[in-house]
Amino acid sequence: MRAAGAVALAALLVSCSRHPLPNVDGARRAARNAIRAVRPTAPKKARLIEQLVALAEVATAAEAAAPWWEGSVGRTEAAWLRVVRAAREATATVRAAQSQARGAYATLYPEVRNEVVRAQAEIGEAGMDRREAAAMQQALMSLKLAEKLAEAGRHQQAIEELREARDGAGVVHRAWGALHARLGEPSNLRQWKQWAEMTIEESLRAGDTAILVDKLRRRVTLYRAGRPVAHFPAELGANGLRRKEHAGDRATPEGMYRVVQVKEPPETRFYKALLINYPNDEDRMRFALGQRRGSISARAGIGSLIEIHGDGGEGRDWTDGCVALNNEDMARLFAHVRVGTPVTIVGTYGR
Repeated sequence: MRAAGAVALAALLVSCSRHPLPNVDGARRAARNAIRAVRPTAPKKARLIEQLVALAEVATAAEAAAPWWEGSVGRTEAAWLRVVRAAREATATVRAAQSQARGAYATLYPEVRNEVVRAQAEIGEAGMDRREAAAMQQALMSLKLAEKLAEAGRHQQAIEELREARDGAGVVHRAWGALHARLGEPSNLRQWKQWAEMTIEESLRAGDTAILVDKLRRRVTLYRAGRPVAHFPAELGANGLRRKEHAGDRATPEGMYRVVQVKEPPETRFYKALLINYPNDEDRMRFALGQRRGSISARAGIGSLIEIHGDGGEGRDWTDGCVALNNEDMARLFAHVRVGTPVTIVGTYGR
């Protein structure tokens, strides 16, 4: 009997020396999946899960190694339960944020795309400089990157790129608005109207031809005896909508001028050309005033050699300040012009 009892006690001690550990493979997989899911957008949450996993692994190893009388039953389960809860909470938070970002992207993308398309139309305007060109390029690059990020499911980063694209387009919009503001100023409109009507009246009174250049409409109109007889699409200086201030600014001047020379090759490098008397007295006074006020450099020249010439038809403003027509239109205009023909250039004129 005593022997049998001893054997039973020994068996009990052996069986109690180790208790079965819970299976934590599912919790490990859940943690790995959560870490992969949240790391791109919530790296701190991913690190927290990793830390909890490390603590749970320590608890698991310690419980597995400890004899039954030193073990803490349930320590492993508690540690992995914390891991699973953190993984679920982080995953739910990130998924909710991703869903919100998808919705925000879907709302923002068409708005920004329209802004960029509008800026692309505006950037071709005469008077846009390198700053606006750089902003336009950045807007296009950011929009394209946003599209790629959205395709990869990274909508929050895509939204950040959309904001960059919108900022770039905004630079173009503001410059375009400032450029066009002068074209709607009442004082300018009155001045341009007066010049245009004086030129048309002279054509009517003399029964002769006159030329009116509307910069905003990119149009040259030929008048005869006070009536428009032909319209020609025109191209301006690269900064053509600005008022010319000095040599090299690539702006097209505004004022009342006359043809002072009718040119054909080899007198001109263009197909045909009509040289006007820029600068006139008003241009010289404005230039001198600008230099006195410091808005024009003392080293700048006033410029010269402003023409209406051929070799146009590029569909963009490209000259150094001249007005360019395609050669067919230039030939038609040339046939009606002589030295002394009035040429008036205005920002815009609506009769």
